[in-house]
Amino acid sequence: MKTTRLVTLLFVFTFALYQLTPRLVLSQNGRDTVLAGFTSDGSAAERRWEEQFRALPAPASAREHLRRLTAEPHVAGTKEDYATAVYVRDQMKSYGLSAELKEYQVLLPYPKTPTIVELVAPHRERLRVKEAVVPQDPSSANPKIIPLFNSYSATGDVTGSLVYVNYGLPPDYEALKKAGVDVKGKIVIARYGNSFRGVKAKVAEDHGAIGLLIYSDPLDDGYSQGDVYPKGPWRPSSSAQRGSVQYLFLYPGDPLTPGKPAVPGTPRLKMEDAKSLTHIPVQPISYGDARVLLEPLTGPLRPKGFQGGLPFAYHVGGTQDVRVHLKTDMDFKIRTIWNVVARIEGETEKDRWVIMGNHRDAWTFGAVDPNSGTTAMLEAARGFGQLLKQGWKPKRTIVLCSWDGEEHGLIGSTEWAEENADELKAKAVAYLNVDVAVSGPNFGASSVPSLWKLIRAAARDVKDPKSGNSVYQQWQDRAREQRSESEKDSKVEAAIGSLGSGSDFTPFLQHLGIPASDMGFGGDYGVYHSAYDSFYWMSHFGDPKFVYHVAAAQLWGTMAMRLASAEGLPLDYSDYANQIREYFNENLKRATERNLANSFDEKTMTDALRDFAEASSRIERERNRSIEDNRAERLKKINDGLIAVERDFTDEHGLNGRPWYKHQIYAPGVYTGYAAQPLTDFSQALDDRNSANAKESLERIVAALKRATETLKRAAD
Repeated sequence: MKTTRLVTLLFVFTFALYQLTPRLVLSQNGRDTVLAGFTSDGSAAERRWEEQFRALPAPASAREHLRRLTAEPHVAGTKEDYATAVYVRDQMKSYGLSAELKEYQVLLPYPKTPTIVELVAPHRERLRVKEAVVPQDPSSANPKIIPLFNSYSATGDVTGSLVYVNYGLPPDYEALKKAGVDVKGKIVIARYGNSFRGVKAKVAEDHGAIGLLIYSDPLDDGYSQGDVYPKGPWRPSSSAQRGSVQYLFLYPGDPLTPGKPAVPGTPRLKMEDAKSLTHIPVQPISYGDARVLLEPLTGPLRPKGFQGGLPFAYHVGGTQDVRVHLKTDMDFKIRTIWNVVARIEGETEKDRWVIMGNHRDAWTFGAVDPNSGTTAMLEAARGFGQLLKQGWKPKRTIVLCSWDGEEHGLIGSTEWAEENADELKAKAVAYLNVDVAVSGPNFGASSVPSLWKLIRAAARDVKDPKSGNSVYQQWQDRAREQRSESEKDSKVEAAIGSLGSGSDFTPFLQHLGIPASDMGFGGDYGVYHSAYDSFYWMSHFGDPKFVYHVAAAQLWGTMAMRLASAEGLPLDYSDYANQIREYFNENLKRATERNLANSFDEKTMTDALRDFAEASSRIERERNRSIEDNRAERLKKINDGLIAVERDFTDEHGLNGRPWYKHQIYAPGVYTGYAAQPLTDFSQALDDRNSANAKESLERIVAALKRATETLKRAAD
């Protein structure tokens, strides 16, 4: 009896100690620990609220949201797009959240008349330039499906010899030059992949091409990958990828109001003065149509890396043997788009905002891109609403944003961020983005390093529907499977990617300096931006049981709740310091290879990184100590400092030639498209072998690190 009582007392004491102790999670490198945002007096309560939240998203509800959202094609600026905005707003209100529509008037083009793409020589043949109806998928016959087009293509009517330029990037044009092929005055055809389509348009224009065709090669997302739709998830021969060719690497958003919101009273540029617009006609086509143009090409045999998946040897053309006629007719108008903005007011820190964002507009039905994300947001919002009815009150405000116009150029998010720039810089804690929430079962994430621990901790607490383990465990297991045999026993965790561009985190991180993340569950997905990105595709291939939509909502909402309720904000800058050091070391190797290592002061950078790392470690210790001691005023000062650090990484003058992009660590490269080019201007200067720019850009990075270090020191004092 005494033994039983002693065991019972020990159990009670241990359980009580667990409930009063902040939960610890491993860091990115597995050596350090950090409190994951739970206070010693509130950890049990917050844990219970989270568990209740994660029990609320449901497959049946998610399925119904996606069915409603994908009932009609809903390109930005159309009445069908407006209907989805009203649906999302009304759903938010029904959950007990305040929600409103926010309008912007922006430049949006639609095709005015059908595009003409025809082979003129060696014989005349007009291409179909239309996706086929798939009998198994009735939605593919919807008459409202917008024709295949590239948004912001110029209107044009051109005829010329055809040149195959592979992916249409600078190295490809260099290879053509070596082969004796010049594209000036000719029409070029490039395959999708390896960079953003707007980069392909800019490079083609810079090389003197008079028109650009972009096709989806079967090697990249067609039959070379597996069975095509509707038998499998990959792109069939008539399918093509719509998309914008706006020069997002210069600035996103409304092309006529860079840096300012597209609202009444804002001066607008003339179209000819908008630097983000191309001046040549650009048109997407399918690989079925592309075969008609590529197969008869003569000229040099393809250089190394140019061969695609069509069943013949690729030649690059450039002769008079193959000539093409391309005609585009675009209707450029100022059109209205509609964001939906919902709020859950914070109880004690209303002026600290945790922002969740996903875009809603789609090129056609958008079952994967983006409405799997919209569905996850609505399920998270439904969960929040249920908690509010049960008495849950987040410490900080949660803002849920359904963006419009993302597909054309991140327009809705950019205009909102530009309109509210001062308030966001003062109040935003972090921006959590989900674009494609689900195209399969494989979790992946990208973020600034300060959010790595938060992402990993949340992934540990969400169940992976397929394996029954945590999302974190499934993520790690898959990463280990992809490693070489010698690396499989490594304790290194799955990588979290860097943020470049191509989704709505861009204005928050790279223009305003707000910590940001992006995440989702991926898989075999070959119908991107096509008429087949439909409810039928999702219910047969992407997530037939809608369980990964639930997991996405659980994970996203858990992260938001932790940021909204943590006494000490879970932002970790030790990971940030280590990552910047890795980036710098990689660039040092490139500088040495290019004989540029003596053109800048390496020691100044290493000293700045050391000081930043030391300040980061110190403030994390102070934060954790203050949580343990329940020192509210001390924590407020520390939290304010942690929020300010990302702002310090921005420079008001912006990047060289790209002043809209202000972040000195993370931005897309000029030619990388969606991919990040960390230490952007410094890395570009090394690529350009420009020693003066390398010196100047590194000095700006050092200055940013010093600002961040001083912020951390002041907050920790």
